[in-house]
Amino acid sequence: MRFIVASYGEKHIGMLLTHLHSIARSHPAARVAIYWQDVSERLMDALRATFPRYDFHPTDFDFSRDYLLRISSKVHSWCRAAEEHAGETELCFADVDTLILRDLSAFFTKDDADVVFTDKPQRTALNTGVMLARGRPATTAFFREWRDRTLQIIRTPEQYQQANDYTLGFGAADQMALWQMLDYERGRSGYEVKAEGETVRLRAEPCAVLNETNSVVPTDSHHILHYKAGWQTILLQGRPFSKNRPRATSWPMFVLYLQRFREALETLNGTAGARFTASDFGIVVPAYFDAETAGFNPQRYALWRARDAAQSAIRTVRHVASKLTGGVVSHS
Repeated sequence: MRFIVASYGEKHIGMLLTHLHSIARSHPAARVAIYWQDVSERLMDALRATFPRYDFHPTDFDFSRDYLLRISSKVHSWCRAAEEHAGETELCFADVDTLILRDLSAFFTKDDADVVFTDKPQRTALNTGVMLARGRPATTAFFREWRDRTLQIIRTPEQYQQANDYTLGFGAADQMALWQMLDYERGRSGYEVKAEGETVRLRAEPCAVLNETNSVVPTDSHHILHYKAGWQTILLQGRPFSKNRPRATSWPMFVLYLQRFREALETLNGTAGARFTASDFGIVVPAYFDAETAGFNPQRYALWRARDAAQSAIRTVRHVASKLTGGVVSHS
């Protein structure tokens, strides 16, 4: 089995480390292709030393000239990966903010699909954070068609607005493109679409099994957890839990992520002979979390929230002042 992941910039470098560690932990024999850009050599050297069997592919997108490239970088990289690994029988494309928990080989036992995607019975039905595929002509044709349709949506203001309109339930341009390719129907599991003259067979698997995006208590049925959206403000910015990620339901996944990150960082430092900290990898381990017991300290959390509220108020004041002064604000 081969895993595919794309990561650009250092914002998600800690998530990349944790993601790769989760693969090594759950699929020790698997190969991995990492498409990356704009990360310091110091950090990349440490990752290469920690995962010597994995393939690190630098890319050279010019994000400075075309911000649409950053939005579409995932479909570009996944399309390239599908082409470069067209002869491999088991491919797993996963976002960098996922944890791979369990063996995925059972999803490949039936040869009834070239591509497997995930859906859920919620407003935003499709999530493209995880896709499984078999390396064959139909698969590469699908990924090229999906890339091109995604780019068309991104470059068309009206369509791009629709893709990101919460009430319409697409969630993103690439998910809208997939919806349109499939002519998606809720409750339907099997599809056939045409791409470049190829007939592509697709199968839907529940997000709750293969790509869990909700805050849940992890169980044996969860194969991949997806720490998307509000999770990243908590893990990367140290913000408190929120309405969409309440502490009561999010705590088990929060604890699991920080435990996996801690394991990953210890492994990296031991292998690379380094002394990297959590902050070097952009992951916030808050004072209210006891790493040894996985316990929650309510007093420290209250202080954490108060500090965050004060910092938010300062940011708001500075933003308003910047508007009033034409962008010139003293931070002294």
